Amino acid sequence: MIEPTSHDSNIVDRCDDALMMMREVNKPNVKVMFDTFHALYRKEPSTDYIYAMGKDLHHLHLSDNDRLAPGQGRGDFVGVIQALKDIHYDGWLAMEIGFDRRDIEPDLVARQAYEYLQPLIDRVERD
Repeated sequence: MIEPTSHDSNIVDRCDDALMMMREVNKPNVKVMFDTFHALYRKEPSTDYIYAMGKDLHHLHLSDNDRLAPGQGRGDFVGVIQALKDIHYDGWLAMEIGFDRRDIEPDLVARQAYEYLQPLIDRVERD
């Protein structure tokens, strides 16, 4: 997986960089992944990344700004879940949350993320 990580590096900084590198490698087992945190860091819509990556998106990390649980910051996760449905994403929704500081209670953060996301997923699946 090639992941644009604007917060951590400038080697693969944007969605287009990851897609370009994937195409240059030109191997069927090389795809892209996306972490919503990095789009939020760049102040870009996460949905733009999802639609651009489309069928090449094979792994996803959900995180609000500052590595908060989804729904605890300024991220548009209603749009993210809808975009994932629109591109027919069928992979896991992994989380990279709560590790930005030592005073995090992991079970609480996981529960917050689940309780916020599950109703969004249910609503998008019904529509």
